[in-house]
Amino acid sequence: MPSEEKRQAIATLAVVSAFLVLVLLVATLGGGLKSHERGRSELTIAEIDISAEALGIADALLNVTTCLDNRGEAKSGEVRVLVKAYDAETNLLVASNETVVGEIGGRAERSGSASESWRGSWCGSWCGGGEGREGESATKSASTLLRLPKEGVGGYRLQVVVFEDGKGILRGERRIYGLSRLEPPSAAKISIRELDFFVEAVERAEGDEEGGGESGRESEGGGESGRESERGNAKGKEYAIVNTTLYIDNLGEDVRGLRALVKARENETRLISDRRWEDLGFLKTGTTTLHYAELRVLNGRDYIIEVQIWQSDRIIKEGRGMVLLSPFAKRTVLTGAEEKTVEISPTVKITDFIAPEVPVPTPVPYRAPAEEGARATKVPGFETLSAAFAVFSAFILVLRLKKRRRGV
Repeated sequence: MPSEEKRQAIATLAVVSAFLVLVLLVATLGGGLKSHERGRSELTIAEIDISAEALGIADALLNVTTCLDNRGEAKSGEVRVLVKAYDAETNLLVASNETVVGEIGGRAERSGSASESWRGSWCGSWCGGGEGREGESATKSASTLLRLPKEGVGGYRLQVVVFEDGKGILRGERRIYGLSRLEPPSAAKISIRELDFFVEAVERAEGDEEGGGESGRESEGGGESGRESERGNAKGKEYAIVNTTLYIDNLGEDVRGLRALVKARENETRLISDRRWEDLGFLKTGTTTLHYAELRVLNGRDYIIEVQIWQSDRIIKEGRGMVLLSPFAKRTVLTGAEEKTVEISPTVKITDFIAPEVPVPTPVPYRAPAEEGARATKVPGFETLSAAFAVFSAFILVLRLKKRRRGV
């Protein structure tokens, strides 16, 4: 009998053990199924922050920081962020760059490892932070650098695309403007307010003969033979001395050591006719200073005056203006029954624009006003003439009266 009781006890223990194993197995499988049902990531773009700095006079560097939230239960797959910059006016792609983020943990993963330390990112201080605490969403940030030209007038359209395991799942856009206003940190903050031009003189090269100016104009329209004639009469050319006045605003701190390169570029051939370097000297903060440069250019042509401000070995500001010295222009005239476009010369000459020498006026002594009660001396004027005319009229009247009496 004792052996029979022993068998019953063993059987009971086996049944209880099997039951416990079955319960644990069901619980494990149920939890796994439940975890599988809700085990997916839910990524969202929390914020897109953009900062910019000037790399030089032509380019700017953008730092696009994308904050990503995972509000799902499971961790995400491999995440990467692609940032593309389009020209806002043409919609053409200008630049693009990609940043690898990696995996972003989910809520279920963090609830199972709540004892792990919480790590935050700089942008996670407001949107959840780092891997997050238990029950909170996880956040990771991706910084992407883009180099863009500053000359874009209409700005740029930035597109952010988020990929998970090679599949695009999120998209965001931002627009930026005014990159051309960015100045390099070490560059002087100056502005070219205005450019003024006037002709100081017109010079004729040595060896010129009478009528040389007209032959130069005829050579321009005479084909190859005209060009040869123009080369032969090089000594008979007229040159205009153009004075360029630069108005420079210093918008930053006091600065010295800046130089200005002033160039005259012929408008038709785009060749440099003359250029000058000018030292700008000391520029005080908040002031506008005037600087002058003389350029000697061939008369009778049109020029683009270009100004480049240099600081050390870098151009920090540019400006330009037009000087139209050609007295000729295209005109449509009626000749007989047809209209023809011909080149005619107006009567105005470039020498008409040379400022004449203004004589220095003689200062007039100041006359103090007469004191009150004192009688001011009257200067002879129209009153004296009136009195003389009255005396003369009386004399004529007396003569006429005498003649009448004699006649009576």
